[in-house]
Amino acid sequence: MTECELPTRRGLDRLTIGIIIGLLFVTVIATVLTLTVPDFGALFLPGDVEYIPGGAIYEVIYVVLTIATDILYLLGGAGVAFGAVLVAYRFLQCKLKSPFKPSCVTRFLSGYLTLSLELFIGAEIIKTVVVRTYEEFILLILVIFSRGLFSLILYLERRWHGVAETE
Repeated sequence: MTECELPTRRGLDRLTIGIIIGLLFVTVIATVLTLTVPDFGALFLPGDVEYIPGGAIYEVIYVVLTIATDILYLLGGAGVAFGAVLVAYRFLQCKLKSPFKPSCVTRFLSGYLTLSLELFIGAEIIKTVVVRTYEEFILLILVIFSRGLFSLILYLERRWHGVAETE
């Protein structure tokens, strides 16, 4: 394997299974709390927004989707932070070994940024279900458009650099 190639694996790994089990656990807990605590959905509203309770099914859907959105935001932020630390470590490791050899770090960083942007876009798409006002919807569309544009730019950058990279 050359220095700029990514390792490939097949099948599900333990992290994926752990994330799926964690999401199912959070979903069950959120459903139970929504059905037992009367104004549990009000905890997820921003600022001075008035809470208008719906039926039990509406409340469960609202709470579960809001928690899913928050989890996707956290995973996206963690992906950016993890990628930045890992790429910085790889850059230092490559430059200490051979200062004049290309290190291929921008390719890896753009991969982490693209993954994080996809998680953020997924969170925004889920958020469209729980939007309550027209202004929130317009803002949501603009955020999805801008993040999609950033994702496209990162994708084109990865294709442009290809396997060989110069710094």
